[in-house]
Amino acid sequence: MMSAPMPMSVGAGADHSAMMPPNGAASGQSEGSSRTRRRPRRRSEGRAPRRPTSSLAPLVMAAGLMAARSGAGSAFVHDGSARRPRRQLLGGDFSDSHVRVNPRRRGLATRRPSGTGAWAWGEAFQNAIGSLDRRLEIKDGVERRRRRAAEGDGDDGRIEFVTPLLEDGYPPAVREYEEFKMGLRRRPKPMLLYLPGFDGTVLAPFLQFPSLGEEFDVRAMNVDMEDRSTFEELKDAVVDFLLRECQGGGGEGGLGVVYLMGESFGGILATEVAFELNRPTYDGYVELRGLILVNPATSYLRSSLYELGPPIANAQPLIPALAGVQYVFSLVTSLVPLFLDRGRAMQQLITILSSKGLPSVVNNPQREAYMGRVAFDLPNRLKFMPKDTLEWRLEEWLEWGNGVFEDRLGMLQSTRDSDDDEPADIDNYALLKVSQELRTMIIVGEFDLTLPSLDEANRLSSEVFRNAFVHVVPEAGHASTCGGSLNLIKLIREVFPETRLSVNGLQDNASREELHGLEARYDGALIGLNPLLYWSKDYYQRWLGNN
Repeated sequence: MMSAPMPMSVGAGADHSAMMPPNGAASGQSEGSSRTRRRPRRRSEGRAPRRPTSSLAPLVMAAGLMAARSGAGSAFVHDGSARRPRRQLLGGDFSDSHVRVNPRRRGLATRRPSGTGAWAWGEAFQNAIGSLDRRLEIKDGVERRRRRAAEGDGDDGRIEFVTPLLEDGYPPAVREYEEFKMGLRRRPKPMLLYLPGFDGTVLAPFLQFPSLGEEFDVRAMNVDMEDRSTFEELKDAVVDFLLRECQGGGGEGGLGVVYLMGESFGGILATEVAFELNRPTYDGYVELRGLILVNPATSYLRSSLYELGPPIANAQPLIPALAGVQYVFSLVTSLVPLFLDRGRAMQQLITILSSKGLPSVVNNPQREAYMGRVAFDLPNRLKFMPKDTLEWRLEEWLEWGNGVFEDRLGMLQSTRDSDDDEPADIDNYALLKVSQELRTMIIVGEFDLTLPSLDEANRLSSEVFRNAFVHVVPEAGHASTCGGSLNLIKLIREVFPETRLSVNGLQDNASREELHGLEARYDGALIGLNPLLYWSKDYYQRWLGNN
């Protein structure tokens, strides 16, 4: 996956500067410990028009009317229990029917008629026509995405896909890229694409990138702090990028091999992208072999962030002239503590500065210099999130994404309850494939105060992903789960053994309690690497892009 490692920007196709969160979309009421919130509504400005009804709809309607005249019946009853229909039927006697409404998808009411007869044939005919039409629609969408990716349309610089190791001048990654460009390296590595939290930065797992680079072509999505993309636009940007990068393949059978890693909000996005890529119409384009979820925010609606975030984002200033001060004070005192742990990260920082220990993934001077360079540059990389951005992302990313995920989960449960071994509906087929076949690793912090990650890991591994592995990082908070206590590449090699391309292995020394989850220095030195050497030619190699 070394074809285009330079930063790539993908536009969402809409004028983001003109898109603002809908008024009142984040309003809610509190009663005791519960909150009632309505899902955000989409603005129509700058959006693609709704796809017109299929030309096959008249045939479906005619079949429904014919079935209704022949006698009302039920196609939704199985073993005495109702299951969720794939599509709403047309016609029929609904005098005994009841209406079930999914609160996360308003307006999509499903009805359950009573009786037996020609309704079963009518539903089978309708589902067959609808599934065929859906397959054609998705196939057309794939082809449009491929053309758009090849043409590079929509470059607005707000959503970038970067190669972090190259940008930070990590010598093994730069040399590997140069060898590939010169034709000295024939077999490209599989891609690992990291999707970040709702802050949109790639800082959280930066310690893991060098060791991950042993087995993967590490890429990451970076979203500008002013970006106002919707959840669907983010998903489309990721799928477009993967289609572009995987053209020409390089993996088995000419396919581009991909592993997705999503952290916090990125976990919701990665799950939705995995569902999209497992549609049959994507066969031959991208081969998704694994999913890695770190503190996935699929539990946002049950979280402390959901309770505290929206009131801060929607609060009216007590003194208009001091609105910025009030917002910053609320962030520092209410939201920031949710992302911290119980002092573990600070203890590890002191241990590293005193040269007593290092993270297990920092096992040579090049990685120590890389860690130091990124640490020195943190003030330039940490971005302040404006109030409007916080409001938009809490609603349009986290809340909306959770609604989409819960809808998928409801569809999955209904599909499992049915007697279809191979469902004809393309959405249900993709859901079952992700749930039953896709290998998934779920990593959570033991002391995550932002999200109920431990409970969510149990829910996902028992209700959603049947081929899942769960790992708990001891004493880690939400932001430090991918920090010094985690040896991510070791876990990946255990869960995904086919990724073992390199012969170099990380040291596997047991961390000592007095080192707070770290390990003794790789060189046994009493003094760490001189910071003046961080940018020396032995430990830093500037990447000049494609020049």
